[in-house]
Amino acid sequence: MRPLLFLVSALLAASGYAQTPDLSGVWQRSGGPGRGGGNAVSQWSSGDLPFTAAGREHLNTNKPGKGPRAVMPAFGNDPMGQANPPGLYRTLVYNRPFEFIHAQGKIVQLLEWGRIHRIIFTDGRAAPDDVPAGPYWYGYSVGKWEGDTLVVTTLGVDSRAFMDEWGTPFSDEARFVERWKRTAPNRIEMTLTVHDPATYSEPWTSVPMTYALQANADVEEMIFAPIDEVVFNERIRDPAGGKK
Repeated sequence: MRPLLFLVSALLAASGYAQTPDLSGVWQRSGGPGRGGGNAVSQWSSGDLPFTAAGREHLNTNKPGKGPRAVMPAFGNDPMGQANPPGLYRTLVYNRPFEFIHAQGKIVQLLEWGRIHRIIFTDGRAAPDDVPAGPYWYGYSVGKWEGDTLVVTTLGVDSRAFMDEWGTPFSDEARFVERWKRTAPNRIEMTLTVHDPATYSEPWTSVPMTYALQANADVEEMIFAPIDEVVFNERIRDPAGGKK
């Protein structure tokens, strides 16, 4: 049987058929930018970004509770201060696990932070020019395989969300391109390219983010419920900032 199996595999390879690369598993961020230093203004980059004038104004309008421009959370405007969803890219840069699940015509990404499921369509559809029903906190995503790399185009992401903990801005017109690659059995790498002429004078690509496979792990529930956030703000956040 072994010679026959070898022959079948060779014929399939010659015909252009290749098994879809596998990203399955629970993953957690293990490397990439985000700890500051130099002139970094974003957790996605190790330096400054090519802001337009409007983009720089948007950056300065965002008042995060973390990073080089942090203010006391009681006086900030982080959307999560009222238990709003973190949004897609803030979730992917945050140190919480997620799981990739391969399904027919799609890849499902289960995000622990917010207990959200994200669908990446891999059924051959093209990424649309826009998403009239959006924007969405987690966008609309279409993926395709380029060799062993999953290339995901996402649009329709709600710009009320911060792109990271530091308040990196984007507009509703932004298009994001993620490139996911399994570089080792226990490691995947992702780079993010941002196309957003309203906010940035040219496209820019993040420093690679790396994620480590979590053996025997499950994606658990982690939800910021408004009923809990209100109590936290009243008892801890506002008094700590001297806000009455």
